[in-house]
Amino acid sequence: MRQHNTIDHSLQKWQQAVWLLIALLTPLFVNFWVEQQFEPSKLWLLRALVWVLALFWLADWLAGFQPKPLPSSIRYLIIALVLILVLSTALSSNQYIAIFGTLERANGLLTQICYLILFVVVATKINAQHSRQLLQVIILTAFPICLLGLAQASGWQPLPIFTDARSLITTTLGRANFTGAYLALLLPLTLAAAQSATERWRRIGYGALVLLELVTIALTQARAAWIAAVVGMGVLLWLRFAPQWSRRDRWLSGLSGVVVLGGGLLLILQHGIASGGSIAARWTIWQASLRLLWPRVWLGYGADTLELHFPSVYPPQLVYYQGRGIVVDRAHNWLLDWSLNYGVVATVILMALVALILRQGWRRLTTPQTAAAPLSGEPPLEHHWLAACMAAVCAQLVGNLFLFEVAATAVVFWLLLAIVTAATTNRVPQAAQLITPLWTRYAVIVTAVLIVAWSVWQSNVLPMIADLHSWRGTQALNQGNLSAALVEYETAVERQPRRAAYHVALALTAAQLGSFEQAEEAIHEVIALRPADPVLYTHLATLYARQAIERPERLELVYGTYDQAIALAPTIALTYQKYADFALRSGDQITAQIQAQRAVDLDATDGIAFGILGWAQLGNGNLAAAERAFEQAVMWQPDSADFALGLATVYFQQGNFEAARQALERSLIRNPAYGPALTLQLQLQVK
Repeated sequence: MRQHNTIDHSLQKWQQAVWLLIALLTPLFVNFWVEQQFEPSKLWLLRALVWVLALFWLADWLAGFQPKPLPSSIRYLIIALVLILVLSTALSSNQYIAIFGTLERANGLLTQICYLILFVVVATKINAQHSRQLLQVIILTAFPICLLGLAQASGWQPLPIFTDARSLITTTLGRANFTGAYLALLLPLTLAAAQSATERWRRIGYGALVLLELVTIALTQARAAWIAAVVGMGVLLWLRFAPQWSRRDRWLSGLSGVVVLGGGLLLILQHGIASGGSIAARWTIWQASLRLLWPRVWLGYGADTLELHFPSVYPPQLVYYQGRGIVVDRAHNWLLDWSLNYGVVATVILMALVALILRQGWRRLTTPQTAAAPLSGEPPLEHHWLAACMAAVCAQLVGNLFLFEVAATAVVFWLLLAIVTAATTNRVPQAAQLITPLWTRYAVIVTAVLIVAWSVWQSNVLPMIADLHSWRGTQALNQGNLSAALVEYETAVERQPRRAAYHVALALTAAQLGSFEQAEEAIHEVIALRPADPVLYTHLATLYARQAIERPERLELVYGTYDQAIALAPTIALTYQKYADFALRSGDQITAQIQAQRAVDLDATDGIAFGILGWAQLGNGNLAAAERAFEQAVMWQPDSADFALGLATVYFQQGNFEAARQALERSLIRNPAYGPALTLQLQLQVK
């Protein structure tokens, strides 16, 4: 029996160490030696740790120690959710992405299953003492993130990061809005820690951390984080006092809070739509996503596959809010994201699961602390900690109405749900008879270890190695070493042959080296993997266009490939702009005019498309139309010497020589050595 208890104690320690590592490393880990430094790197590490945690849980169970049983309602909802996720993945149009996720997000079925495994293991093993310890570790991760955020806000970037984020505040989360969302999630927990601290210096420390979190959240300028922070503090305040009120007062105050929250969200939405910016972009994405949802409303399209389907419903006005060339891979609303990924059925089950856990937490809060002790006789989790966990969960749910989950926020979300579940379950794990025979236990453990090791290698290590080679290729490319870059991209493709980004990088690099056959082969391979991706056809058309100068028979291929891209995504103005640019360079003024006109009809701020339209109209002899197009081009692309020259040329042909000289002067200011402008200058000198 003593040996039995020693084994259980050792396994318990290992499990605690792993879930503490998960809570600590997920928000703080950044891999500087891969292309995807933030989200995928976090998830590759997280998945490996969760599978190791599951191994320890299995070993503990095989040793005869039964975990704390989950309530049957929660258990059935978890099973139903897993079945729906698997069914959605099986019926997905791209099962590989649905299982492993995209290269940029890695949030496929494997990741969602890992979140559920993490929830189940922690909920069935953690006790009140270890819950407090886990919450303390989660809270302390805010300290380095806040300090790093303040440093970056001041203009100092101490990390060698690679990101396309517009805000300086990337911290270890990758973007300002992710940073704000994570800190908003931690804010109620930090307030609870300050409340529970008995020493004065601890209260001061946690109070200072609360101020740091508030300042950093404000600096992120992420309105979703601001909303989540307000909701978290408001719900925490209500949970602190409402259990002592009468039933009538609870209902009135709760409904009043919901009405105020709903009204506030509507006002924010209305103001954001009117003023443009991120909220207007989200509103536009939501409308398009709803159109996309209806054909697959029950089971969705599969995890992480939105970027494959959104181009077909792309709203052209989105360029005014987000800019050109932005890929939409999230609906920026967790209800829509889950419904698009897994279907409405999965979304309803998830909502029911979260609501059930919060309901159990509320019941515990309304139970006197002295009557809430578990059957083990151990001190229960204090009400202020339980209320903080529930408030943080509510903050995440409301904040993600304007955002989506990332690794750091999702891990804390599921850990908090597990803590609330464990705190509201009065039953405790019991030691049972050891499973016999002994060789069976060893065989199961060895088999599980081999399966986990193979899974970690295939799903986490190989993707990391491939991305390391891609990062090396990008470094070599930036240094002008195309041959070395090509070798690295080839290795990345070899390691992960189903990742589109590596094939595209290989193709573009090979094209720069003049190896068009290799480039074309790489693009065709990735199109076979993602036949509905219009961006790939645009890349292929660009590749054909580079060969069309020496091989005129490729001209029709260029036109046909652009037509395929447009058929898949008929409302993306950038495709028409590139189509028009090629046609203009090929001397096809009619096609250039048609495609450029379509581009500016979809995007009235595209100066390049207006410039192309101006040159096409000029070539077709439509001086008045060319003048209008070049005026728009110069307005939206004021630094272009070519478009200013186009306007000067129109004035010259109209006989308005003074206006032509002024426009030509603007062109030469932008590029004093521009040959065509110098030629027109000589012509004007004789007028």
